[in-house]
Amino acid sequence: MRQGFFNLIFPPLCYGCNEILMHREIYICTYCLHHLERVPISENAFPELLRRFYGKLKIKNASALLFYEDGSIAKQLIHHLKYKNQQEIGIFLAEMVYERSTNHRLFNTVDEIVSIPLHPKKQKERGYNQLDFFCQKLSELFNIPYNGERLKKNFYSKSQTKKSLFSRSEIHQDMFTVNFDNTDSGKHFLLIDDVVTTGSTIEKAGNELLKIENVQLSIFTIACAR
Repeated sequence: MRQGFFNLIFPPLCYGCNEILMHREIYICTYCLHHLERVPISENAFPELLRRFYGKLKIKNASALLFYEDGSIAKQLIHHLKYKNQQEIGIFLAEMVYERSTNHRLFNTVDEIVSIPLHPKKQKERGYNQLDFFCQKLSELFNIPYNGERLKKNFYSKSQTKKSLFSRSEIHQDMFTVNFDNTDSGKHFLLIDDVVTTGSTIEKAGNELLKIENVQLSIFTIACAR
């Protein structure tokens, strides 16, 4: 009753176009949902993403959910997830992944989900890691353990969105530290990030995970820049 009255005064808005949501629409309107540009599903790795890491990172599989570009609905969703504390968007996107990829080999052979971490100072400033709700929901839906502490970020950095493509690639080689013991040998890790542009962050984090003996690495990003 109280929630219904609140919605009358402050109706929920679409995170994609900022228009009022209609009955049964959640997070984004039907128009924006229809116009979300999804990355094609294939049995093997998404070639466009795989080429980005060729010769830089040994990957078993690589995929993404959405294409990301200026003015896109995907960019609006990521912005609200990352900077507006709308963490429920992470749950919504994880459910979309599950609906599209329930039986995909990428998720059927993974032993552990790992997210790109924030530096403790950045996480304190923001109040949360935008990937946690997304990864937790993926963990629940696919029944794969999620370890948000597997990687530690060693350097504080400003938002990647304010950097040029060149400066984004200038990332410390020792940006991350991996936490592991002998029981982690031989695992298949799925490394998750929100957006991949140059791929420098995933490259550094992924190579840190590959320091663990006999492991395999796959990557998945919510969105992939063209």
